[in-house]
Amino acid sequence: MKFSRRIMMALSGAFLLFGTLSAADATGFKIDFTKAVNDKNGIAGWVYKGKPGTDQAKFSVATLDGVKVLKAEAVNATGTILFDISKIDFRKYPIMRWKWRVDVLPTGADGRFSEKDDQAIGIYVGAGRWATTSVAYRWETDTPKKAEGDASYGMGMVSVKWFSVRNKEDKTGVWYVDECNIYEALNKLFKGKIPKKNLALSVTSNSQYTKSKAVAYLEYVEFLPEQAKSKDAR
Repeated sequence: MKFSRRIMMALSGAFLLFGTLSAADATGFKIDFTKAVNDKNGIAGWVYKGKPGTDQAKFSVATLDGVKVLKAEAVNATGTILFDISKIDFRKYPIMRWKWRVDVLPTGADGRFSEKDDQAIGIYVGAGRWATTSVAYRWETDTPKKAEGDASYGMGMVSVKWFSVRNKEDKTGVWYVDECNIYEALNKLFKGKIPKKNLALSVTSNSQYTKSKAVAYLEYVEFLPEQAKSKDAR
């Protein structure tokens, strides 16, 4: 997923959001869409950022099996929505778990190659104001699962450490739950100095390079204590 300098600066500015987590209790933090509503820019409480000169991906609240979820759809398009998570102490809640589903994968997409760098959905956690650094967990098409890489956009002002969690080998139209130790990932990324402000959770959908279509859903993202780690975690 490439960014121009303009969109890179827009994304970094969006890390100054002042939203609140949709749910929180003593066991952790949960961001879901049970009370979310659509607005003219996508979803209330989230900030949308697109790419100049490229069609916009669409993010909306949908209902599947009686549950309100996020729907991400990109038709030869790209887009990102961002939510402020600066209040989360990742040392206390190191496990990030999310439930997602893909119905349509971008045709021939492969994150290892810039000309094919599309993903049906990606979950990003990052920090920064003028320059941004993120770790990303992506549902790829042709990229092998467990592949990882480093990407730099916007003349080096945007850097991403990405991981291929799922791909075309996984069933479409089926929900999966995945998780990672986000504290360890961020601690390594920021060399032991995780920023305490300007932190954002981002959801992306991209299909502009492959000139195809992508449709994906996200039910929730939650941040949990270490003891909540699943036995079958990936």
